[in-house]
Amino acid sequence: VALQLWLVAAGTADQADRHSLTGAGSFEAICYEFLTQAIMCYEEEITETSKQYSLLFNFVGILTQITCLEPENFDGLAQKLTQKAARLLKKPLQCRAVAACSHLFWCESRREGKRVLECLQKCLKVTDAHVQSDPSAAGLWVEMLDKYISYYDAAVEEVQLGFIQSLLNLCQEHISFAEKDTSSAEAGSKARAHFKESLAYLRSCKASVSPEVAARYAELDLLDVGTDAAAPQGPPARAHSTPPEHA
Repeated sequence: VALQLWLVAAGTADQADRHSLTGAGSFEAICYEFLTQAIMCYEEEITETSKQYSLLFNFVGILTQITCLEPENFDGLAQKLTQKAARLLKKPLQCRAVAACSHLFWCESRREGKRVLECLQKCLKVTDAHVQSDPSAAGLWVEMLDKYISYYDAAVEEVQLGFIQSLLNLCQEHISFAEKDTSSAEAGSKARAHFKESLAYLRSCKASVSPEVAARYAELDLLDVGTDAAAPQGPPARAHSTPPEHA
């Protein structure tokens, strides 16, 4: 409860700063103090992984809306939260939390595509390692695909269409493999349903009545993606488990 109150107080301080008659930055120090206290509370009081996971989303939700912090203070908090997300014990939660933290670098206060991509690539490495050992987690690949699509839609330059193409192939490989294994078939079926929704969205973008949207997705190859013809005959190859690194 105390942690939530610190976060609410930080958001209130930011709102007060926006409407301050004494100028922007008047409430920066107190806002930063509230956020620092919230993180201290997290570190000292929260030990259960599931609670750490959910609270990280609360931190991200508040911090992405705050504009009054000095750049170095914002960056320090964003980096600390991303590190905490990367230390969560359960790999799926770790992956989703780091993906959430990527929004700290693409929000009202920040537009750092390189940092966004760093977070996403970390997620892909975690996803690859986890799904290789647990095929039933193949749906993580689709979640990462959706995250890349959202940033591509947001015009983050570093997130390129080629990454989405690679992820489409990876989703197809891992979902098909999961569906063939009796221990992961049900999870694979759920991942397939999610994947079809993502594909439907991409097809709508390619066929968009907006020339700008259609042009951005024109080179994306969706032929046979999501069909039996595209399914691999063997287990997914580890060597092809991540999109190319950003140069």
